[in-house]
Amino acid sequence: MKTSIITSFVIGLLAMATISTMAQEAPLGPLSNVTEFTIKPGHQMQFREGIKAWKACYEENNGPWTWNLWQKQNGEGTVYVLASTMANWAEMDATDESGKDCQLLAINMINPHIEKAVSHINRLMPDISNSNPFEGEVIRVQFFKTNSSQGFQMMEVVKEVESIRREAGVSIPGYWYSWQTSDPDSPNFHVVSGYQDFAAMDTPQEGVWESVEKIAGKAKREELQNKFRSSMESNWTSIYKLDKEISRPAN
Repeated sequence: MKTSIITSFVIGLLAMATISTMAQEAPLGPLSNVTEFTIKPGHQMQFREGIKAWKACYEENNGPWTWNLWQKQNGEGTVYVLASTMANWAEMDATDESGKDCQLLAINMINPHIEKAVSHINRLMPDISNSNPFEGEVIRVQFFKTNSSQGFQMMEVVKEVESIRREAGVSIPGYWYSWQTSDPDSPNFHVVSGYQDFAAMDTPQEGVWESVEKIAGKAKREELQNKFRSSMESNWTSIYKLDKEISRPAN
């Protein structure tokens, strides 16, 4: 269902993604279907108006699909990220009749304002993630690309770190995702940290490695930190703000 609607946003723009064969351990979390839109310079207002028109049409047709649209706050150009959730891969086989009557709006009012679109699918890793739903309007996303020699160690370290913290009563703040589709420049994992607003980002928080050292000692922290760093080829961070007017979050 989600795929057919996302495609209607960007008919003729999306290429096939390459499915990666990543091993998954139980429990399996839900899948996220994500499309990153780079908007043509000077076309942000028209893009947003197009989304609003499409959203109104879809709601008039009692469409069931829900989504969030996040505007990237750093980097080049104007970028929006459309994210929706799927319980499983089988949802990609479904079609959404509610969106068919709105396709002309996408073609005429949305597509002309998009410079490019990149899609991917990732999966929540619930065993190392916060168990509460996130309701804030600002997210910090840290992306991690593993290297070919020690990359397998990254999740081993994350799981041990969160186990140490959990046993000491420290809550898991973030939401970890593994990338199910990729291209040569894609990360392998990312973690999302949420905030109610930008002001909340000013509140000091204890760092992960700081808490590990307090709980397990300096030697353990150094061991895990070095192991984590040796598994990583690169990492980067982006900040996004929810655009509520053109989103349709799940209740």
